[in-house]
Amino acid sequence: MFGKRCSLCGGKLNSSGICTECGLDNSKSDKNYRINRSDCDGMPLTHVHEEKEKYRPDRKADHREINHKEINHKKRDYGKQGYRMNESDMTGKKRRKHVQTPDITNRRRPLKIVILAIIVIAVLGNLYEEHKYDIEYAIGDAVQGVFQDTGDQKTNDTDETDYDHYQYVTREIPKEGERADYELSSGNYVAGVEIPEGIYTVTPKDDYDTVQIDDSENSIYLYEYTEGKKDKIEDVRLYKGAVLTLRCKTTEKLHTDNAQDIDTLETAGQSNPLAEPVEIKGQKVLTAGKDFEPGIYDLDRISGDGDVKITIYSEEQEEMNSWSQYLSEDGIDGETFHYLVIPENAVVEVSEDLRIKLTPTEMIASTDYYSFYNR
Repeated sequence: MFGKRCSLCGGKLNSSGICTECGLDNSKSDKNYRINRSDCDGMPLTHVHEEKEKYRPDRKADHREINHKEINHKKRDYGKQGYRMNESDMTGKKRRKHVQTPDITNRRRPLKIVILAIIVIAVLGNLYEEHKYDIEYAIGDAVQGVFQDTGDQKTNDTDETDYDHYQYVTREIPKEGERADYELSSGNYVAGVEIPEGIYTVTPKDDYDTVQIDDSENSIYLYEYTEGKKDKIEDVRLYKGAVLTLRCKTTEKLHTDNAQDIDTLETAGQSNPLAEPVEIKGQKVLTAGKDFEPGIYDLDRISGDGDVKITIYSEEQEEMNSWSQYLSEDGIDGETFHYLVIPENAVVEVSEDLRIKLTPTEMIASTDYYSFYNR
């Protein structure tokens, strides 16, 4: 190694090629050392340095965290299988212990039962609303069947055709009498004043003509209507003092073979003290006793169509009854109404397009107008 110098400091080399000054081993190739060299040697002067990835001191911690998550994940897997690791107090060894997993299905079962019960109640409630009348009728019929002795009692049939309207009368109308026929329009007719007492057959001229009897003395309350011109209402018993109310498009025919006391009709009632008619034009509200005289009138339509409504108030100004009718040329209740009782304080309302006339009825039963509604 004589004559050679250290490539680093220029010092002398020993026999092994090691510098006596700096200790560099010059026996190895200079290619293994980068003395006064750079990574940029041989590259253009305009090249750009790329920043190398820096050392991340938290990388090791990240690995620990990942490993920790993996361990926890494995523990959860053990839990799903129904096992977990448990340390033994005696040996310190870990052994596998079986743990029963909670049954989530059993926890949810009461909730499902409650929801199902709510749905059933809602469905039954809707069915009851739709068929409540049938259900109530069936229950009532069943209860009646339990408590009713079919051997000793008659069946309580609610059919109107089997109901006896005259079961409470205390006297019978004599079968002997006179033959009489009447053709009457819509209105009230007092038996024994305008028509005689008797047993009648009513024959209508139009569909849905009605017959009503209000007899408080004999406890007779009847309401019948007809279906078709050939339909007839038979056994209509009119006792003296009863009020017969007809509602018809034109007229209804009444026939009896046992009319009682026809000759006394002229003196049975009394003449109406009123004489002046009253005309009421559309959209008017009038009060009897203030705007016109209270009394008993025959109502006629003069022109137009609409409703006539009468509200009856007591002497203490309390509402006690009401009456209304639609008047038109082709109306099912016709254009007139006979024997309309309007006591004092009654309010009469007439529709806007209607014009009517109130004419005092010739013969009346009484001037006690409130008694007509207190029957």
